[in-house]
Amino acid sequence: MFQHFSRKLGAQLAAALASDAPRKVVTLFGARQTGKTTLMQECFAGLAGRKEFLNGDFDTDCVLLEPTREALARLAVNLDYLFVDEAQNVPDIGLVLKLLHDTYPALRIVASGSASFDLRASTGEPLTGRQRVLEMFPLSLGELSPRPTTLSTLIEHGLIYGAYPEVVTLSTPEEKQRHLLQLVSDYLLKDIFALVETNRERLRDLLRLLAFQIGSEVSFGEIAGALRCDIKTVERYLHFLEGAHVVLRVGAFARNLRKEISKSRKIYFADLGIRNALINAFAPPPLRDDMGALWENYAVIERHKKLSLEGVNHSAYFWRTYDQQEIDYVEESGGQIRAYEFKWNSGGRGRSGGGTGNTAGNTAGAGPATVRVKTPKAWRVAYPQSGEVSVVTPNDALDFLV
Repeated sequence: MFQHFSRKLGAQLAAALASDAPRKVVTLFGARQTGKTTLMQECFAGLAGRKEFLNGDFDTDCVLLEPTREALARLAVNLDYLFVDEAQNVPDIGLVLKLLHDTYPALRIVASGSASFDLRASTGEPLTGRQRVLEMFPLSLGELSPRPTTLSTLIEHGLIYGAYPEVVTLSTPEEKQRHLLQLVSDYLLKDIFALVETNRERLRDLLRLLAFQIGSEVSFGEIAGALRCDIKTVERYLHFLEGAHVVLRVGAFARNLRKEISKSRKIYFADLGIRNALINAFAPPPLRDDMGALWENYAVIERHKKLSLEGVNHSAYFWRTYDQQEIDYVEESGGQIRAYEFKWNSGGRGRSGGGTGNTAGNTAGAGPATVRVKTPKAWRVAYPQSGEVSVVTPNDALDFLV
């Protein structure tokens, strides 16, 4: 079922290279093992013309990308396309790409990197107005081509094992678990450890703490106390984890009411297989007490993948007041505000996603369900244009996630 999939970002990459609009350097960011190199190689193989594929892991390739007129002329003068994988390892890569862009108007350039906090910093100022940024995720639900008969199976896989391409294609639970544990041990934080000074054990402890708090508001003060460090260190580490595409930080929505929470944060994992590997929690849904929190994390991340792959500019929030009226997810896009609650099931064990009001429904895969929540009064009064709160369950997730 999971052996065949196509990456939607491939069409965007091809379109960016073929566009007659003002030429941009295409920068492709994403976590390690999400398929960036494979995508670039497939795109590169399909291009007709003079082309070169370099890898920043090789010193011999880095020498070709020195920011001198002579070196760049030798490389680029006869090229139509230049691809640079692992570009964050190339010294002065931002300046190099700027010089190539400005000096060789016909040259089409693609550069990729795992550690976006480093590559973005390197390319940001030199490439201002010169780059098109594409973000690579683990497989989205839409890329797995769900059908009504396979939706619940695909969702359950995402909740427990995530959606890294190799994990998806492995056959047995034991193989998937071994690969995820190896990812966490060998690759997940490799870029952070290589590029910035951190306390490795403290960073791993932070991740484990966050793994137990998905779907809940995170107190940086409490985390700092548990880690025996200051809040600035926690915030710095979170910045690195976001840049390495390990977590996604979501802020509180607050516009009209004094009693709205405005400074809180929720932290979601970009892949739940990674989250579960950090705490070695691979039990199936019937044996878990965290399914509501997992479903909320899954829905938020899959929604982010979907809209990003569609090129939809959006902002994601949660909403809560000091008197505990709350909404799981608020999305602002195109001048519109929409509110959503995430419900794993009706009677279930564990968190239901921080919901409000009464629910009625059934578990994933058990057929259509009618699940309703009462829209908080403070929300209705403050944001009447948003309409009623919509409910997203595993049974009716296709419209929201695909």
